[in-house]
Amino acid sequence: SGDDPTAARNLFVVDPAQCRAALSSIFSDQGRSQVNEMADAPEALGDVLEALNRALQNSIASGDDPTAGHELIPLSFSLNYVEDMDCDECHYRMNQQTNTNFFHLIFPAQLTEVMNKSSQRLTPEAMLKEAYARESRECPRCKTGHDMPFTCERSLQTCPSVFSLVLAWASPQASDKDIGALFKQLPLTLDLSEVFTGLHGPQRYRLRCMVCFFGQHYVLLAYKPRVRQWVKYDDTSVKAVGDWAQVIKVCIAGRFQPNVVFFERC
Repeated sequence: SGDDPTAARNLFVVDPAQCRAALSSIFSDQGRSQVNEMADAPEALGDVLEALNRALQNSIASGDDPTAGHELIPLSFSLNYVEDMDCDECHYRMNQQTNTNFFHLIFPAQLTEVMNKSSQRLTPEAMLKEAYARESRECPRCKTGHDMPFTCERSLQTCPSVFSLVLAWASPQASDKDIGALFKQLPLTLDLSEVFTGLHGPQRYRLRCMVCFFGQHYVLLAYKPRVRQWVKYDDTSVKAVGDWAQVIKVCIAGRFQPNVVFFERC
């Protein structure tokens, strides 16, 4: 229960003000992550990871800590994959692309469309794979002057410790119905070998944390093993929520839209 006094004693408050000030200083030249300026969660988290990676590289270069893991951030978060794309109209194949991303983007509306079009019940992995398979871009051969539908296949080269999924909502004020529908499609466990090709054997992950927003306000919901329940971090306020069912209730009632979802490798 969120009112469990024992759980409350095991929580601690983290004031984000110092983190904001540090990021503002680090990226002042680029004008990114500045204090009192609004950035979306993927941008802010990307800057945090870049800052951490810089710090590790500088530590190694200066000799302060030669054992520092210079590959720690890439190995923990980077998704490295090869992308093949074919035009649905003329079957033109784009040049193969190799990409590295900290976050992988998907539109909730895509998941809903895939689910509604399927004649059978799909697993979360099958929904993600089908949604990822659809891309729209201009075809060099068709030359229609507008985007054409492409079928895409992504082959993973490495599996990170954390798989980070960005949910790009069409509106910052989604209805409670749309938020509820998203939670029906959001899995607690995920096998990446069923979403991407190129992997040998199961690659299982479990949902551990998600950044949510309502309007221009962000909160963090994370599973905390020490108290064996989910916890909500809202600036300097920290509150035990309960089990996953309680998380869904809190998000629907508060109109919190999951924006960045983190899956931890099992």
